[in-house]
Amino acid sequence: MTVTAKKAPYRRGRPRRPELDAPGLPYTMKLADGRTVFVEVPGRMVTRDRSGETAFTPEGVQFLDRVRALAINLEGKPSPAFITALREAAGMTQEELGRRIGRHKLSVARWEWGTLHPDGEALARLRKLFRELKASGVVLPG
Repeated sequence: MTVTAKKAPYRRGRPRRPELDAPGLPYTMKLADGRTVFVEVPGRMVTRDRSGETAFTPEGVQFLDRVRALAINLEGKPSPAFITALREAAGMTQEELGRRIGRHKLSVARWEWGTLHPDGEALARLRKLFRELKASGVVLPG
C-alpha cells in the first residue's frame, strides 16, 4: 500500500494579509461628558507606524468615530461631522435618514455639508431617532 502526502490546496490571488487574522485591540476613550467607553477594535483596523507604535487604519478611525457618535448625548446643535457620524453609525443613507425624520435627502446632505442647520422640529426628531437606535442596540460592523 502506497501512502501519498496530500498537497495543500492552491489558493488563487494574493496571499492573505496576516493583519486580517490579528486579534482585536482593547481600546478605551474618554467622552466629552467624562464617561469612558471601552471597545475592542477589530485587528484588521489596527496597524503599526514606522516607529512601531499602534496606529489605526482609516477604517479603524471611522469605527471609533461611530462608537463615539453613538455614545455621546445629542445636546444643542450638532456639527455637520457629528450628523454624518451618527447617520453612518446607524447604517443609514441620507435618503433613509431623511425619510425617518420627515425631511428630504438634500436637507440631510446640506446639514452634513454645513450649509444648512436642522430646525427645531428636525432636531427633536433626530434626537428621538437616535435615542431609539441606542435603546435597540445598533450593531457596528467590525
